[in-house]
Amino acid sequence: MTGSSPRTLKLRAELLRDIRQFFYDRDVLEVTTPSLGAAGVSDLHLKNLTLDVAGQTGFLQTSPEYAMKRLLAAGSGAIYELGPAFRKGESGQRHHFEFTMLEWYRPGFSLAEIMAETEALLTELLPGMPELQCLEYKTVFEEFTGINPHTATIARLQQVVRECGVDDSHIDSHDDTGCLGDYLDLLFSSLVEPHLSHKVVVDFPACQAALARLKNNSAGETVAARFEMYIRGMEITNGYDELGDSVELRHRFELNNELRARRCLPQIAPDEKLLAALPFMPQCSGVAMGFDRVLMIRADLDDISQVIHFTRDF
Repeated sequence: MTGSSPRTLKLRAELLRDIRQFFYDRDVLEVTTPSLGAAGVSDLHLKNLTLDVAGQTGFLQTSPEYAMKRLLAAGSGAIYELGPAFRKGESGQRHHFEFTMLEWYRPGFSLAEIMAETEALLTELLPGMPELQCLEYKTVFEEFTGINPHTATIARLQQVVRECGVDDSHIDSHDDTGCLGDYLDLLFSSLVEPHLSHKVVVDFPACQAALARLKNNSAGETVAARFEMYIRGMEITNGYDELGDSVELRHRFELNNELRARRCLPQIAPDEKLLAALPFMPQCSGVAMGFDRVLMIRADLDDISQVIHFTRDF
């Protein structure tokens, strides 16, 4: 037995077809990158699944991002990939350790342009979807917590967590940007996210930039050039104005490993092939979309196990 029904099998196939047609019509090339790579991700919040490959450690990819950026640097033009991604330890109503990710990159596109394209795709995939409302992270965070996320201290965030009765027992208490990001994410997911339906959130805190460029907002605060789209209180997409500076990216990789060391987490060597390719990558914006979550909405289901066929094999 599998975890899905004949109906969801059919809906899944239709959704795959619709996505491919959308990008075919826009002359965006489908590519396939390795699911098993020589490098992993150092992000504190992503756990790599690893395999022994002839005595070396191979990493099941958490996303096709690194390989796709090497293709962009080689002159691929606009590309997308639709396939499996793997994240250790992720399990729940909206998470599974193996899932299907849609990721695409648009050379020459601004963040606003790829946001518009993302909304156009979702409108085609989810008929009847209302127009998305765009909000700054700062605006919605202040509305539901009363504090400015770009200037808040860890102590102030901890105070709000205690006042609201939010469980923070999973957070390692360190006075660093990793801890700051953890508390911002905890408050956002607990107090803000449930209220977000058909919303686009932009200008994330700088400590959550990941591989996005940094910029100044209208108040002169440093923020990440990044957006997320939410439907039914669930994150559907995550998009960046992509960082193209290999020196800055190496610095971010090194900082991630410093934060990992403080938490006794494994060190992850930087992806040297990505760093070597980055100077040749054109300016671009990119988006990652949770295919299974979109299918949940299209099928009007509330658990990812209902749309992934083999969630119970482990």
